[in-house]
Amino acid sequence: MAAAGGRVSREKIDDPRVQVAVQTPNDPDAPGHGELQAIGEGGDDRPAVADLARRAWLTQDGQARGARLATVGLEMYAAHPELEMQNVPTMFLEGAVRLLKEIAGYALAGGRLTDGDVMQMRDSLPCLVGFAEAEGPGGHSVMRVMLLA
Repeated sequence: MAAAGGRVSREKIDDPRVQVAVQTPNDPDAPGHGELQAIGEGGDDRPAVADLARRAWLTQDGQARGARLATVGLEMYAAHPELEMQNVPTMFLEGAVRLLKEIAGYALAGGRLTDGDVMQMRDSLPCLVGFAEAEGPGGHSVMRVMLLA
């Protein structure tokens, strides 16, 4: 089990060596773009809200809709797999970017995250994230970040 070891300093969150790339669902190449268009345009192709409510947003086993976020720089500067989150609602992009930057700061400081690790992000409430090794774009190994609590 990996542990954050206290709070991450602001300097580590803002470390310029690692950035977060975001593919939003309005990108025509993004998975779920067609569904987003159908929702926005209405008409006969629009999925029923009841059907949409049954689909998990934050699943990490394949990009379906929402945004895809991935760090850029961890491999180069920390010899660590890049971090990735899939299916992030665009409403939560700012928080997701901050989360990835905070975890990246941990890796840049020498922390290692491996498949199956769990990290507590805060001291007070149980804010847990899990990590699963997966294949990212181009066949590169990535560490998927899963929100657990």
